[in-house]
Amino acid sequence: MLSVFFAYIRPIAALHVKKRGMIILYLLCMAINANGQTTQIDSLKGRLKLAGNDNQKLKVTLELSALVANSDPISGWKYAEDAMQLANKIQSDTLLIKAKSSLATAYLQIGNYPRALQLYQEILKSKAANPNDILSTNMNIGIIYYYESNFATAISYYDKALYLVDKRKLEKDKKKTNLEGKLYNNLGIIYEVLKKFDKADLFYSKALDMSKQSNDQNSTAHVLINWGRLYSAQGKSDLTLRFYLQALNIRKKTNNNLGLTQCYISLGAFYFEQLKDYRTAETYLKQAIALGQHNGSWINVHLASEYLYKLYNQQAKYKEAFDALKLSKQVSDSLFNAQKTNKITELETQFQIDLKQKELEAKERERDLYYVLVAIGLGFSLVLVSLLFYLQRNKVKNSLLEQAHLRMEKSNLEKDIELKNKELTTNILYLMQKNELIEDICEKLVEIKGDVGEDSKQAVQKVIIHLQSNLSPELLQEFEVRFKQVHEAFFDALKKQFPSISPGERRLCAFLKLNMTTKEIATVTHQNIKSIEIARARLRKKLNLTGTDQNLINFLSQLG
Repeated sequence: MLSVFFAYIRPIAALHVKKRGMIILYLLCMAINANGQTTQIDSLKGRLKLAGNDNQKLKVTLELSALVANSDPISGWKYAEDAMQLANKIQSDTLLIKAKSSLATAYLQIGNYPRALQLYQEILKSKAANPNDILSTNMNIGIIYYYESNFATAISYYDKALYLVDKRKLEKDKKKTNLEGKLYNNLGIIYEVLKKFDKADLFYSKALDMSKQSNDQNSTAHVLINWGRLYSAQGKSDLTLRFYLQALNIRKKTNNNLGLTQCYISLGAFYFEQLKDYRTAETYLKQAIALGQHNGSWINVHLASEYLYKLYNQQAKYKEAFDALKLSKQVSDSLFNAQKTNKITELETQFQIDLKQKELEAKERERDLYYVLVAIGLGFSLVLVSLLFYLQRNKVKNSLLEQAHLRMEKSNLEKDIELKNKELTTNILYLMQKNELIEDICEKLVEIKGDVGEDSKQAVQKVIIHLQSNLSPELLQEFEVRFKQVHEAFFDALKKQFPSISPGERRLCAFLKLNMTTKEIATVTHQNIKSIEIARARLRKKLNLTGTDQNLINFLSQLG
């Protein structure tokens, strides 16, 4: 912990003496809290070594995962993976539910939403899940859909969770109060994003009261941050700063590094956007990036680096702005892409299909029981219904076969396009290498021509002319012609959506659609790699992708 402490001292040195003292005092407090948690972790590790059987090991491993989840999400995930392996080995449905819940929560904290959603849906479908498991799972699925900006689905899961909370019998149940507070906080976040500020304010007020009643410090800090952000959007700077600092103080006391990173981001954004205090904003944002990188919280690193880019850009510090943008882009490309979104949509669709199938099976069982009871009087009707059911099942079966056939055709078409793309890329690189080889040989022949006799010069000249006749001088134009043959509608779609795009940028788009690397593009265009990277950054801006989570290659692959 001391190494982390001293790593923070250097960037703090340039601050005002009073501010510097406050921050150093905070770091000392954080070190003390960390030592307390370290003692607990060491104690649990000792218990894990002494555990006599797999059941004891699983219990201690789950405790370790929950204990380190906020301060070190990566370690929390690793312990959850170990717990999952132990649960599978024990083959206990109840323990497997606990392990899945722990692992799903770990994936949620490190930003792997598709895997988290898959595990949560397995819990909902399991007969071994108890009401508490179902409640917390609905709540966490709502969080995932909020992060994916699917607010309607998120609200529906939160409503399910609230309904389950209301079914609890004990009116003064501390855990019930805590869960209600978290759900109201999450609903407040959504209505804030939807700019329904009155509703958001009401939910945040309820959430803060309940988190204080349950004495949940982390929940209280979370609500304060969210409520402060709401007031910031309404121009109430004094309330915003007060709530943010209260939350920061709580995060320090509880040693919640994940929450602390989020506090730094909120304060950095506030000082930058509202107070125009760039120096303080820069300090908070840098601390957020350092802490996020240390903890593996890449979502927060992405957010902080985006704000830092805007701050430097505002101050005309273009080198620092470029470095911040580069970090943001690297993190963004690894976290947010179309594959994750498509995977979540696919999982949700499959989940809904499974639920409908279970409902259909339940109705069929009820109908079968009814037919058994009235079999004597309705034998003919039973035969008729059974026949209709058989026909319907065949119809469904045929429909599934047809869908599978369509998917196969689509897959074959995509493979064919991919093959043509590879052939096109290979041909253009081959032609470029051939041109370079011919030019190199011609240069050497010209040198030799000056050293031979008059009789041989004419022969050498003929060889030079023959070689030059095999050059492909209009190589890039030939590439565009061949590219259009494979992707007929690409350039038309590109020109229609972005009429101001230049020929060179259009050609760069074609190279990227073929998934060519920066090095390959540089070889074909006779440019250095740095120029290609700059061209890519300008292209993102012209395609209105700057500041978004959209991957450039994925965006171009969807055109045409």
